[in-house]
Amino acid sequence: MKKFVLMISIIFIVSMLAAGDFTWAQLNLYQGVNMAHGWGDTYNDTYFEVEGGGRTGILDFYYFFDVNHVLGMGDNAVTDNTRNAGDFFTKISPRFSLAKVVPAFGPVKELYLATRYKGFNGGDDYAIGLGSDLKVPFFDMFSANLYQVLLSANDGEDASFENAGFVFAINWFTKMHDFNEKFNVSYQGWSDFGFANSYKEDMGEPNTADEFQMFNGFFWNYDKWSLSTSVKLHHHFMYSEASFGNPDETSFFFGLHRKF
Repeated sequence: MKKFVLMISIIFIVSMLAAGDFTWAQLNLYQGVNMAHGWGDTYNDTYFEVEGGGRTGILDFYYFFDVNHVLGMGDNAVTDNTRNAGDFFTKISPRFSLAKVVPAFGPVKELYLATRYKGFNGGDDYAIGLGSDLKVPFFDMFSANLYQVLLSANDGEDASFENAGFVFAINWFTKMHDFNEKFNVSYQGWSDFGFANSYKEDMGEPNTADEFQMFNGFFWNYDKWSLSTSVKLHHHFMYSEASFGNPDETSFFFGLHRKF
């Protein structure tokens, strides 16, 4: 509960910081099918998500907060393993522009000092690195970030941090077709490639040194409402080998969304 209050407080504080500039927020309801699990069976789940982002001054930010197993619907993936996302999962990604230090060049529109916080039942991870906005043909928005990650494997004041390697993270958005002023179809998603993690070396099997996730979402947007169909690809999800779970499964998502 303490962590829940902290996360909601951070989200609202960051949102208020962007109130004078560009900002957006969205409520999402997802049904996940055949969701990958690094330490157990695949599962289906229904989850509610608060999502948003924006830009104010040098601060560019993105966040989401997921509440899993909404209204008791679906299977909950909660286990005794602290690496499981459990009842909630959140990510907050503030980036700080370096435009005054490093001007745009070539395909690089802007560089950032990029930070990221991820929180879930039983742990957190913190990341810092270099971020960028890029000019990529056929995409309206494309960003790439390289992070050094520190993982806190235990919850509470006694949490200890360990090197969790690096993550190369990209995300994108493009409008595929406008039917009229209110109705369009868009494609958006993200991909994370984690590497050089010491899990395999430190703890042996079933841990791996690498992980890959890729989310591809197709959204049918009408005014402030959207329906989506998405597919998510995995390899070594949760840095786990296939013989100890289902970390290489392909998952599917169906969503209902309301923008504000």
